[in-house]
Amino acid sequence: MGIAMTILARIKTGQRCVPNCRTRLCFVAGASLILLMALQFDTAIGQTGRVTCPFFYRIAALLTRLGESDWCLLASFVIAMQASASSRIAQTAEERCRALFVSLLGCYAFIAIAGSGLAANLLKRAFGRARPDQFSGAGAFDFLPFANSAQFESFPSGHATTIGALMMIGALIAPRYRLGFVIAGLWLGMTRVMVGAHYPSDVVAGLGFGAWFAWIIALSFARRGLVFRQSLENGLVLRQTLIPEPARSHGKPTPPARTPDLTQPMPAA
Repeated sequence: MGIAMTILARIKTGQRCVPNCRTRLCFVAGASLILLMALQFDTAIGQTGRVTCPFFYRIAALLTRLGESDWCLLASFVIAMQASASSRIAQTAEERCRALFVSLLGCYAFIAIAGSGLAANLLKRAFGRARPDQFSGAGAFDFLPFANSAQFESFPSGHATTIGALMMIGALIAPRYRLGFVIAGLWLGMTRVMVGAHYPSDVVAGLGFGAWFAWIIALSFARRGLVFRQSLENGLVLRQTLIPEPARSHGKPTPPARTPDLTQPMPAA
């Protein structure tokens, strides 16, 4: 009960997030990239359609299913519940804190993926952009807001939004491999173009929106002393190390990460 009250207190004392210059620059760069993709590539993709090679189409159709949010939500929910149950039977305080940390991490992933997916679905209906299979009659820039039809829910891509959120979560958990997550996100996102479901600008917008949403949720958690903390050197980092970083000192062993005591109140960042 005491730990639950501490977590609720941290949530109530969270500070308001104010975007800094780097955040604004990333927003402007992302918006510019979406516009450039729309102007330079969307019409060409609408004219050519999906990939014609059956082999590559089957691969793209298989990989694009990774952007479905159901398996991500189920996995994060199971991790959160399993870790929470493990904390109840933990033998030591350190094991209990570790299990609670993993449980909160699962809750963060669930909120980031579910929230970004719901927001993307609302945006898709509000923009009402026609999908590539409607190109012959509508073109690449035909919009019919709130048409209540899947044929006019192309922007942004929901699958790409889930992929962007998932890759951001992975990059925050294992920052050493963030470049790999970026490359994987681009390839997985572009499978939506390969199967003819979206334009390139839809995918870029979805990837960016999903990653941004997951980062905002992580920042909100960090400002409340949960899961993440803000570092001047590396930005958002985990409060506990899940994947050990290689030792950078010359022959000196890396000291083990200290497990914070979640039962003690922590000052707001």
